[in-house]
Amino acid sequence: MYWLLREEVLIPFMLSVAYVIYALNPFKKTEDYVKEDDGIILPPITHDDWGLIVGAPYAVYVDDAINDFSPFTEENDYGMKSSWGIYNRQDLIYQLFNRIQGGHATGYDALRDQVASLSKSKFDTLLKRMEDDELDYDEYHGSRWQYHIMHSNTNNIQNINYWAWDYVRFSMLCLRGVKLQYLTEEEARAWTRMLAPRLREIYTGWDDLWHHFITTRWFWSNEQEPWQSSASDYLDVIHQLLQDKGSVANAISWDTPLFSTDTQSFAEALASIQQIKNEDGEIADVNEANRIIRWHLKMTESQ
Repeated sequence: MYWLLREEVLIPFMLSVAYVIYALNPFKKTEDYVKEDDGIILPPITHDDWGLIVGAPYAVYVDDAINDFSPFTEENDYGMKSSWGIYNRQDLIYQLFNRIQGGHATGYDALRDQVASLSKSKFDTLLKRMEDDELDYDEYHGSRWQYHIMHSNTNNIQNINYWAWDYVRFSMLCLRGVKLQYLTEEEARAWTRMLAPRLREIYTGWDDLWHHFITTRWFWSNEQEPWQSSASDYLDVIHQLLQDKGSVANAISWDTPLFSTDTQSFAEALASIQQIKNEDGEIADVNEANRIIRWHLKMTESQ
């Protein structure tokens, strides 16, 4: 099992604190699938929920369950509008597609390729050029921090597979999409399951996936509040998911057989928003959308 990271010097301390907090006040809601506060009895987790387990850290963080599809209250949509710009089904589908076509992962891959092997003198020259760019204060300092972290390989960031950050959020958005009534339960399950072949090719288990997720989240946060202040809470959640015998991650194994990982349903939804173009610059139909999705997920014909 991977030890989950936060910051260079604070890592051992934060991990020990996380275990103490969990022992004294463990998160609930994974053992019996009962939401006692709301009087809701949830069905048992099944293999069909595999893809929703991918986003479990987000669900448990807000004291929720991955198979609780009860609608959000009007007062709280957990940032779907303010943070994601998602106001309807079309917005959600477009954001989901962005997660699988690149998201942050491609940018971080490019940054690694750019700076990982630079000598100190060449790296300093690169930073000097950045000073000459017309960046606002926050953008400049955030980018400079990420460049330093990547170049120095802090927390082994050069060897992290950043796709976990995009795919875990894909799963989270699907669950919240159901709760906003933009998606059906069947769509959320099917669309998150289609990630399985790619995820299993990259990562070795739930612990490996969430290790890469939490490390990339730390890199993405640029030391900014409130993202950094919530890091220890996410560590608590992930430790619980991995160690609690009744958690969803232990109820359904990483390599459990899945009935289907088909992309057809998402392709139909993606084609319906008419924002994706084929190689000829024309609006992609369902078959073309399906080929695009499968290409991004690196699926073989048999998958």
